Amino acid sequence: MASLIVDHIYCLEETDEFGSDDLYMVVFRGNTIAPFDSNVAVYGPGNFWDDFDTGEDWAQDIPIAKYRTDAVYVVMVVEKDNDRDVNGPQVVGAYKAATSLTWKAQMLSLLGGGSGPATESQRATAANAIINTLQGLSSVYMEFPKGNDEIIGKPQRIKVPPTGGASYFFIGDGGFYQVNFKVA
Repeated sequence: MASLIVDHIYCLEETDEFGSDDLYMVVFRGNTIAPFDSNVAVYGPGNFWDDFDTGEDWAQDIPIAKYRTDAVYVVMVVEKDNDRDVNGPQVVGAYKAATSLTWKAQMLSLLGGGSGPATESQRATAANAIINTLQGLSSVYMEFPKGNDEIIGKPQRIKVPPTGGASYFFIGDGGFYQVNFKVA
């Protein structure tokens, strides 16, 4: 089965006043065909996406989700400060539970109880609901006293054709990054 892959991250500008950035991604995948399964996974830093300074780049394929043509993908790029805030079974479980509930409610509502797949307009609407859910969760788990990581920009819906790739820009207080995705 094909995978959605991050094949390149380029730090256009690192703006953290405390040194280099370590990045991780929170990745949501939602299927638009019943039973509307979804998942959330967290990747990085560690062996990759760490110690970014302005002008640095990481060009290694990192699979982040199974690829399905009917699926919707939302990616949140996060700057890790001390420990990774989206970590451990309880926190990751909270992200999974909240996004799953949001996703299924959106799919059932938008499809009027039908089995899908969703249209592009319906996918966009449901993706926006997931973006809002991820931002809401981050305001709980990335704020004092639970955490201190920073979202780079806001979560984005990632659309990558089955062949070729796509570039997205994540711009926030922590920096300015170009992230290239592909399917392989």
